Amino acid sequence: MMQTWLQRWHALSSREKTIVAAGGTVVGLSLLFVLLIDPLLAKSDLLDRQMVKKQRELQELASAAREYAAKRNRLAALEARMPSPDRPFSLLAFLEDASVQAQMRDRIASMQPQTPTVVQGYQETAVDIRFDGVQLPQLLALMVAIEKAPFDVQVRHLQIKPKYDNPTSLDATLRILSYAKS
Repeated sequence: MMQTWLQRWHALSSREKTIVAAGGTVVGLSLLFVLLIDPLLAKSDLLDRQMVKKQRELQELASAAREYAAKRNRLAALEARMPSPDRPFSLLAFLEDASVQAQMRDRIASMQPQTPTVVQGYQETAVDIRFDGVQLPQLLALMVAIEKAPFDVQVRHLQIKPKYDNPTSLDATLRILSYAKS
């Protein structure tokens, strides 16, 4: 077979040999491009796109790690303010003491403890307390006492209404929460 190709090659004129050689070179370079270079360029483009995507994912992961660390630190700080099992904390007794300090004990219309609930390993204790005819400075003194509590005590709901007959006196309803590890 090779002999036949050689005989045909020798039978061609120099002009035909140049045309065939040029055509063969073009075909060879085209095949080289189609079979080797184009797939490599496509793979390179794909890898570049994946690299950009992975860098973005890496930035998102780093951001999520920072958020997680901040929230873990916040949780540790909150858990440090929770009562320990050997030092129990009574929210009702604390609120009664705080209302005495704020000179509001006689203004308590109702104090209703809610059923404790356990959420993700933490026991939430809530008390609804209603005051009739309190002054704003007294209510602010109660809020300061709650803020200075030895454990994490939060005011979840606060509703204040002025009395109709005396606008300087207020009716206030508060929902106070505390948390403990269960």
